[in-house]
Amino acid sequence: MATFVLVHGAWVGAWVFRDTARVLRAAGHEVFTPTLTGLGERSHLNQADISLETHILDILGVLQAEELEDVILCGHGYGGMLITAVEDRMPGRIRSLVYIDAFVPQHWDSVISILENSSCARDYGNARRMARDRTACRRAGELAPLPCRIFGVSPARQAALDRRSHPQPWLTFEMPVVLAGPPRPRRRAYFVADSWADSPFLAFAERFERAPQWRVRRFSCGHAIMIDQPRELSRELLKFEQEDAADHQRIHALSRT
Repeated sequence: MATFVLVHGAWVGAWVFRDTARVLRAAGHEVFTPTLTGLGERSHLNQADISLETHILDILGVLQAEELEDVILCGHGYGGMLITAVEDRMPGRIRSLVYIDAFVPQHWDSVISILENSSCARDYGNARRMARDRTACRRAGELAPLPCRIFGVSPARQAALDRRSHPQPWLTFEMPVVLAGPPRPRRRAYFVADSWADSPFLAFAERFERAPQWRVRRFSCGHAIMIDQPRELSRELLKFEQEDAADHQRIHALSRT
């Protein structure tokens, strides 16, 4: 049995992983799907001082309170910022990392700085729009959800996803991630959705396809893989877990010889 922690992205809540978590649990694994402060069913807690650090502490708190070890830590979109920081602070509890169409920050990166330095999305990743709206967002303390059609979500699911999304605290986008050191050597996967226009995440996938510690998987859908292709996502997570477990067994066997 493996332990998965699934971290959702911006504007949504843990509910986006409901179908994926169901499949993983049916396969015998333990699955945690925390909702970040101010979002999802915790939207009543939204306030201007919620920051990237608040959400990092949300996930660290789950690992501590549940006394989780050997975790396969997965992050979608904005959640990639969080799992990077959590692995940096609690490396001994993390077995492997899975980025699901997600940001992979380096030291002192923020969502805004990554988007400003990329040549991506006309809507989602438009750095000029972010810059233009920054003063208003600071004043409001939040950024309203972008229509999910921008992310290539299937038309049949757009209305429900838009209806259940909530404004994201602005500081979560603007605050940089602070990392104590370089990434630890461990198995990592990048799951990229390659069927939505101007995705800011394709560049990450292209970079990691040449990296030995990374496994890249492609999905023919929009950004919300867990909404449009939950079974396919679950299947790839299970396959990754099996490959990861085999690696650990080989390393353990070699250490005993």
